[in-house]
Amino acid sequence: MDWTEIITAGIAAAGAVAGSALMQSKTTAVLKERLDALRKDVEVLSRRVDKHNGVQERVLLAECKIEELEKELEK
Repeated sequence: MDWTEIITAGIAAAGAVAGSALMQSKTTAVLKERLDALRKDVEVLSRRVDKHNGVQERVLLAECKIEELEKELEK
């Protein structure tokens, strides 16, 4: 083995490590973007569920009030 083979192997190894690190960085960035988008979707859905729950509670109260009024009218 002479020095040129060792140097060539060293340069190839350094290139492989650098390329791997770069791809890992890009993959992490893509996953972070997807995670942020999912968080936004969850926030939107959470607001919709809260709004729905508020409507459901109001309808329940309205039904109870209607029943009370119907009972008063029957008297």
